[in-house]
Amino acid sequence: MAARRKTSKVGATVRKARTRASRAQANVIENVQHVWLAGMGAVAKAQKEGPAAFQEAVAEGLQLLTRSRTTAEQMIRDVFASAQGSATETWDNLEALFQSRVQKALQQIGVPNASEIRLLTKRVAELNDNVKALSAKSARSAKARRAPAKAKRKV
Repeated sequence: MAARRKTSKVGATVRKARTRASRAQANVIENVQHVWLAGMGAVAKAQKEGPAAFQEAVAEGLQLLTRSRTTAEQMIRDVFASAQGSATETWDNLEALFQSRVQKALQQIGVPNASEIRLLTKRVAELNDNVKALSAKSARSAKARRAPAKAKRKV
């Protein structure tokens, strides 16, 4: 009896497998038919709406072109601004380097710088004021010496 049960179990398993295989085959055939019908529907729709779909595609293409141009122009502006800033910075650095070298060369040959010239100008102004004060003082003392001499002569 044990042998019989084994064969009956195997037979049942085989029958279940065949049933599943036939269902799977039916499902595959049904799916293939659905794909075929969807393709046919898409072709019919494309024939029916072809010109309108073409016009929509053209309009979307123009929108995409406009957006891409705007984006490209903005990117170019950004790169140009960055390059311009970099060039300005480089130019400023070059100018500062040139000025420092000229100043160094002028110092080596003994030309005074701006602060030294301001100091000298201030000193000259002070000396001028002192000379004027001394001139005025000596002029007063000279007048004072002449005045008694004239007074003695008249007497």
